[in-house]
Amino acid sequence: MNPVSVVIITRNEENNIVDCIRSARLVSDDIIIVDALSADDTVRLAENEGARVYSVDWKGYGYARNYGAAHAKHNWILALDADERMTPVLTATIARQALNDPTTIYCFKRVNYLGERRIRYGTLGFETVKRIYNRRHCSWDLTLVHERLTGAQAIRKIIPGHIAHYGLKNLEDYRNKAVVYAQMSAEKYLLEGKRNNWIKRLGSPLFNSVKSYVFQLGFLDGKQGFQIASIIAYYTWLKYDCLQTLISEANALPQTETEVSFSPARKIEAASNSTFS
Repeated sequence: MNPVSVVIITRNEENNIVDCIRSARLVSDDIIIVDALSADDTVRLAENEGARVYSVDWKGYGYARNYGAAHAKHNWILALDADERMTPVLTATIARQALNDPTTIYCFKRVNYLGERRIRYGTLGFETVKRIYNRRHCSWDLTLVHERLTGAQAIRKIIPGHIAHYGLKNLEDYRNKAVVYAQMSAEKYLLEGKRNNWIKRLGSPLFNSVKSYVFQLGFLDGKQGFQIASIIAYYTWLKYDCLQTLISEANALPQTETEVSFSPARKIEAASNSTFS
């Protein structure tokens, strides 16, 4: 077994955490849980499975992943979400990796499921994630959402295998999560100083949905592929609509004011009270 530590971030993941930890045990003897003050049985279940649990106030996904990496026994880190599972091919691939270049970030596919049905095509059918890295060279940025793994002159290497992701219970769940992430993305864009215009608000939703349904062959998933493309269009439109709201409110504030009254982050805090999955 390679010297790899697994870091899992959680909040109210009692339905997922045991299977996730048992899956992670296939590649590591060091499982770290960074828990955002769960109100359910997550912590007890994780400790019963032999994981080391750190309970922290929620300060963002990147912060939590970096916190866990800092407490790991090994320098090589595998980042997992509670609703993800290792698969045999990926487990074998990790076991035979040399892991001798700390500048390398290892990437692999993530296979998404909608309920029990695998999504084979479209945007969600062609997803690659960066998850294995050396903490001495790489870390997660602290953006509000869609945190990125970064390192100076890091080398990206795709390896065989995939993780299975059971993060979407049904279409309604997917749509609800799209709303949450659209609002967070809007606030992230505002903080980054990104501007908005009618082309982004109207053209981007059309482009992203057509890309998923046509160019990434989402139509081969049948009705489900069309429904997913529709939600992608809605998500894209909503994040730019929220961004426009934030920009308008920021422009209306007096010069001495710095906080925008409408903050998607506040909605995110409420939404994340249940689970991260």
